[in-house]
Parts: sequence; structure tokens; C-alpha cells
Amino acid sequence: MDYPTLLRHLEGNLRLLDARGTKYIGLESLEGEELAELKEGLKRLVPKASKKTEAPQEQGSSRPRQKPAQMIRRFLDDQKSSQPFQKKISKPGAFAEKTKPAEMPLNQVPNQAELIPTEKEPEAVSAVEAGSLEELRELYKDCMRCPLGSGRNKLVFGHGISQTPLMFIGEGPGADEDAQGEPFVGRAGKLLTKMIHSIGIDREDVYITNVVKCRPPGNRNPEPVEVASCMRILENQLKLVSPKLIVTLGNVPTRALLPDIQGITKVRGKPVQYKQWTMLPTFHPSYLLRNRTAMPLAWKDFRMIASMAFETAE
Repeated sequence: MDYPTLLRHLEGNLRLLDARGTKYIGLESLEGEELAELKEGLKRLVPKASKKTEAPQEQGSSRPRQKPAQMIRRFLDDQKSSQPFQKKISKPGAFAEKTKPAEMPLNQVPNQAELIPTEKEPEAVSAVEAGSLEELRELYKDCMRCPLGSGRNKLVFGHGISQTPLMFIGEGPGADEDAQGEPFVGRAGKLLTKMIHSIGIDREDVYITNVVKCRPPGNRNPEPVEVASCMRILENQLKLVSPKLIVTLGNVPTRALLPDIQGITKVRGKPVQYKQWTMLPTFHPSYLLRNRTAMPLAWKDFRMIASMAFETAE
């Protein structure tokens, strides 16, 4: 489009505004003075376009010549930003009252948790939401409290006996766990099973779970919002199992329970207190598979577990 054509279009817009009124631009509620001001703004723009069409660009001028598309864009931006009809209003505040959006009551402002796509949250059953681990699993089998739920194959709730003095907590399911619906069944799980057997304990005699119950994409660490969404389930599992000793495997479960604690390399093998439970942080089996030099430290931690969890004080 050349400049004379653009000028004709702008002049045509002005004539249409005079002929059709405010319906042409979808502002039927404009009052007389407001419409007059809008027309005045368009008239001011038409001479500017006319001047640019008549005055040839000086040879050697450093200022680039505006293209028609740029002028149209500028015209539309000016109409959005200038708001000319708010300057002259016969009744102060009349136009503002018409266009003022309805205020949301304070008790309807959503909090951060409400912004996460979720299913209807189960109602609490006193201090514990269910009477058994199986009831708790049933309660959350369709959980969509965080985005991980939409990508899971199976919910990986936990495995083991419900009344045991020893509970292991990992970070989250991997591909094998997501496929089978059971925690620690891949390479890291086989190593964990071997380490449990080495201290004279059978895997079926302990309870094993993860902080998050659905697999994070690419086996990445779970995000804080994902950990927070699953903490309610984990807290209920702890109350139902009521172990004598919690063994956290790696940084993620350790810091999920105690956010201000130091990194795993500094706190591993050192018993700490989490609420009414004794907690022993140690390395995650997948870390040990990548860092064989840490194995002696992990074996040392595991030798503490049997006495802490199963031996009774005399």
C-alpha cells in the first residue's frame, strides 16, 4: 500500500465514523463529547499522513522512510494507548464508572495452591486420612495435585508391610517403577535390596516409598511444587507405618522433611530428629551406582540401621 492509498483509507475511516456513528468501532456507549474527541484525534492523524505523502524524502537523509504497515500499526497502538475520551466528560467519573471492572471479594482471591491444577482434594479423616495404607492408596489413586499426574503410567505408592520399625524414603519413581507401580525395582532398587539383605533384613520386612509418587520427566529431581503436593501423602504414610527409624536416600527426601539441613555428603550417617521419628540420611542407590568410591561410606551407614531400627534397649 502506498502513502496516497493510506491517506484515502484514513479519510474513508473518518467519513464512516461520521456516517455510521460509534457502531463502526464498537463503542456505542460513547457520549457526544467523547465521540467528538475521537474524531478530532483521527483528523489530526490524517494531515500527518497527508504531509508524509506530499513531502518527498530529502536525498541523503538518515531518517528511514516509514512503510504503510508501520503507520497502520502505529495508528492502532495510538488508539489503544491514548484513551482520548477520558479527558472531557460532562459528568466526572461517569465514563470510569461504566468501564470499571467488578472487584473480586478478598475471600475469593486465589492462593498459590489453587493455581495448581488438581482434583477435588480428599477430606481429612481426623489426624490421619485413612485407616490403612491400602485405604490411603485408594484415596489418592487418581491424584492430579501436580502436573506429574498427567504424565504417569502408574502411581508408585509404596511397598512393604504396614507395621515395621524401618522405613526407606527415596525421591521419586524411575522408568521401571512407573511401568510396574512399585518403588525401587530398577538397577538402583536391586542395589538397595542387596544392601538391605546384607544387614540381615528382608526387603519384605521394611516399608519403601518415595517423596513423589509419579515419575518426573527424564528422571529429573522433583520440583518444589511437586514435592509439596505429595507431602500430605507421605505424612500419612509415616503416621500409618509409625517406624522406629526413617532412612532418607539422598538430598531430595532428606530436605523434603528437613528443608534447612545441610547437603547429604555432610549429614549422611548422622541421626537427626524429624517430629517424633529418628531419621538417618544416607546416599541414594543411584548415586552409589555412579560414584563407587562412596560405597564404603554407605555400607558404614547401613551397619547402623539394624541396631537403630530392630534392637531394643535393655
